[in-house]
Amino acid sequence: MRTFTLFVAFALLSLNCFAQGPDGETAPFNKQFSLELSTGIQPLHMTLAPSYDEEKALAKQGMTFDDSDAICVPINITEVWRVRPHWELCLTEGICWKYAEVYTYSTFGIDPNGNPRYDYNYNNRIPAGHKATLPIGSLTFQARFIWVPRWKVTMYSALGVGLTTATSLVPLPGITPIAVRFGGEHLYFFAEATLGPIATLGHGGIGWKF
Repeated sequence: MRTFTLFVAFALLSLNCFAQGPDGETAPFNKQFSLELSTGIQPLHMTLAPSYDEEKALAKQGMTFDDSDAICVPINITEVWRVRPHWELCLTEGICWKYAEVYTYSTFGIDPNGNPRYDYNYNNRIPAGHKATLPIGSLTFQARFIWVPRWKVTMYSALGVGLTTATSLVPLPGITPIAVRFGGEHLYFFAEATLGPIATLGHGGIGWKF
């Protein structure tokens, strides 16, 4: 909890510093605010899913996850503040979960407590459908540098730090070496090469400027 509080305080302090103009005037946030909806390649922290508690609960039922071919679904919502012609500050709330195949093991009797005994032999397991793991959340703060802000097709880079529920709120770095954004007055699309809590290697989506 202390780490989370420090993270939020750092984000708010940075936002306040960038929002002050050279004469102490506040930047016009209402004209430079946007929301983004995005997805990407599985974040690295999703390798920790399913959790130990999920695995243990399934084992009691004679079942197990096989996430070798799991589908990972990251969804992110980002609030973006354009606080300088070349700078944006971003706060991203993300959620991700795995949709993996589940197998069940055969039984071979009852234990003294009346519970079934399961044969946990890999070769004896039987497919039992698919199941979604519990979601993992993330919160990421980024600073973006816009290389050419006046063009409809712009490029930017970003640095950030984030927290996830899968890593006991340990801060994780995030880096976006290069990204491209294309759009009009309000609607735009973007694609990023990125590595961090939001996604791994690739990330993109749509945004709406207010």
